[in-house]
Amino acid sequence: MKTVKILIVEDEVNIRNGLVKIVKNINENLDVYETGAAGEGLIIAETEAIDAFFLDIQLKDDYTGLWLAEQIRELERYKFTPIIFITGVHCRELEAFRSIQCYKYILKPFTEIEVARIFRDVITHGIVERKTPDIIKIKEKGFTYVMNQDDLIYVESRKRKLFISTIYEETDITSYSLIRLSQNLSEKFIQCHKCFIVNRSYIRKIDRINDAIYVHKKEEPIPIGRKYKERIRDLAK
Repeated sequence: MKTVKILIVEDEVNIRNGLVKIVKNINENLDVYETGAAGEGLIIAETEAIDAFFLDIQLKDDYTGLWLAEQIRELERYKFTPIIFITGVHCRELEAFRSIQCYKYILKPFTEIEVARIFRDVITHGIVERKTPDIIKIKEKGFTYVMNQDDLIYVESRKRKLFISTIYEETDITSYSLIRLSQNLSEKFIQCHKCFIVNRSYIRKIDRINDAIYVHKKEEPIPIGRKYKERIRDLAK
């Protein structure tokens, strides 16, 4: 069974340390990530496969815990991951946070028994087993880019470079050809043109009249090459 990863975002150090201690007492084999800043919490969420989030709504940071929760829900892999809010706000005032699909609330001041019960409930019933993400590692000029293939939208070969477009950013590399990179991609990717590979999951529309594909986060169409028409036609059935 895989190790469960928990992220706690709480800017009051004593409270954060107390929460970490309670979690470790429940299961010392959990991986617990902690921070007092929403921005750092988002970076952890993007780079790790977190199984449950415990977020203080009223952070003293530039960003609130609610903002962080909204950013987390924007990430496809966290659409249904448990988010537990830690707050001193009364329950009636938390109705506005239902859009986040909050799993539970921990209201301050709280007791160790209350928190332990919620932690056990989440760890036992709230966490859904996820498959290990398909990771691709690309070495480029002394750096190694580590990308989750689920986040990769399309790859374009242009002017002796590869332009890799993900849900977060675009990266250009010179150390790989399109053929070489394609050998490291999963079956969810399909080549539609000599210069383009697309992730099937992000295809919005296939225009068979104009031989073009439209994908997420790209307004311009991606051309379908003559050599690849049949496989794209099968995809559109």
